Amino acid sequence: MVDALDRLAVPGEELLRRVDRILARGGVSPESDVAGLLRLVGMLPGEVLEYGLRLDVGSLQEAARDLAGVGDRFRVLPARLSADVDRSGWQGGGAAAFGAVWVALADHIGDGGSADSIVGRIDATADYLDAVVDWAAGLRYELAEAIARVISSAEAVTVVTAGAGGPGAEGEAAGAAGRIAERVLRTAVDALDRADTLRREWERRLGELPYRPPEAQTGAAGVTRVTL
Repeated sequence: MVDALDRLAVPGEELLRRVDRILARGGVSPESDVAGLLRLVGMLPGEVLEYGLRLDVGSLQEAARDLAGVGDRFRVLPARLSADVDRSGWQGGGAAAFGAVWVALADHIGDGGSADSIVGRIDATADYLDAVVDWAAGLRYELAEAIARVISSAEAVTVVTAGAGGPGAEGEAAGAAGRIAERVLRTAVDALDRADTLRREWERRLGELPYRPPEAQTGAAGVTRVTL
């Protein structure tokens, strides 16, 4: 699915490659806002655009749907298997011991009613993927907006025509490249902040789920009767 960022990719990549070269050639003052943003993001503006273009929102949506389907397949298993156990005609100590283990296992699988179950974790992971989809789509949209603004700016003209300028043109190009970089990098910083918030909100719900065995194991001694 083609979106605004895809349509702006070619002019955006051309401009930001020039910006990256100017920044690399002229350096960036360690005290400048751009230097601080570069340290936070860890990428040049052109690399930020490349990252945004690689975000495949459609594939993430498909993965979320597939995972939701896995949850639907799992959530019916406890009731189905419990019905089979009830029809088995198994009685005695062995049946009681198995029943205790089975109840614990059925609770561990769950039906989605509790987040502390396999199905609950699958549902939560699918919901998390949906949240990641929203984050990725938001980043692509905001990056497209930033690219649209910078490619139509006076700074873009200065950067593109830098080689044909007279005395002082190089300094003007460096200043223009810095302003373009700041616009793109601030978009990336905002996206990183949202990603960190997303991680903190979901890390507990997606944590490891240990199996909890029955509190009291029932022994298998005594007579066991099985109807065949």
